[in-house]
Amino acid sequence: MKHRHYSARRPVAVLSVGLALTLGLSACGSAADRATNASSTAPRIASAPMSTDNAYEGVATEQTPVYWAGSGDEARYLFREFRTAANADTVDPVAESVVMMTTLSPLDEDYRSMWTPVENVGTSVSPDGTITVDLPSNAFASRLSAEDAELALQQLVYTVSAAAVTAGLLDAATAKEVRVLVDGESGYKAFGSVDLDEPITRDASIAAPVWLIDPQTNTESGQPMTIFGRVLPDFASARWEVIPQGDNEAVKSGEISQPRNTPASTAGTEFRVPVEVPAGDYTVRVTGENEDGDVITDDHAVTVVED
Repeated sequence: MKHRHYSARRPVAVLSVGLALTLGLSACGSAADRATNASSTAPRIASAPMSTDNAYEGVATEQTPVYWAGSGDEARYLFREFRTAANADTVDPVAESVVMMTTLSPLDEDYRSMWTPVENVGTSVSPDGTITVDLPSNAFASRLSAEDAELALQQLVYTVSAAAVTAGLLDAATAKEVRVLVDGESGYKAFGSVDLDEPITRDASIAAPVWLIDPQTNTESGQPMTIFGRVLPDFASARWEVIPQGDNEAVKSGEISQPRNTPASTAGTEFRVPVEVPAGDYTVRVTGENEDGDVITDDHAVTVVED
């Protein structure tokens, strides 16, 4: 079988590719890995809902999707940020995504990573959707519980499969699995808890059920600011809010309507809301609650400017 092989050494650079990008929702709730509509808060980024199944044409992005674990009540979920590599030359987008995931800090202080920084990463991508990632053992220096170790590995799987789709190495609809090698060998016990003897696929249950996709954290937005997110049906009681920083009272808010008795309702609700607010610093928040009273929140700090 023909493979595309890469080996990344620092400095690693991101591939810039002019490609059709992906949009859509899937019942499994996996995360979309390309962007579609250019974001008002981050030039040349496009935001996408949670899917890898259906493709629409869109604009290319030179930014890399990187996934992070949440914290607090959201500690068992993954969230995504689009990040810019230090070097925009072409080397290996998949290896670069791993370097970014292990070396960068999340923009959102509510997100976290459990990896030790690494700069040497080897990868290969096969047309059947198998992504092989070869990491040095020091990437797993932290000792984690089995639950946290599984979450960290899912963070890796989501990130590299997203990078492969964004760079055009794999089609969005291709089923993907990630084979993790450590110092060139299989069977390593990751974080002292999980044996890496089998390929890993995405676990759809850990993709954030309530997710503020855009605007991203610490970005600027013109007028109107467009709030873009998605909510899975288990957290159907959901709303968005725009709150001035330093205040507790929302200046704008609204309910997120869930579709009923349609195929899309099993995949969740994608919403876009244009909001006009005075220039200033705000917290944009999306909150959902399930029938058991569990509350999931995603919020980003945003500066709104006058056009």
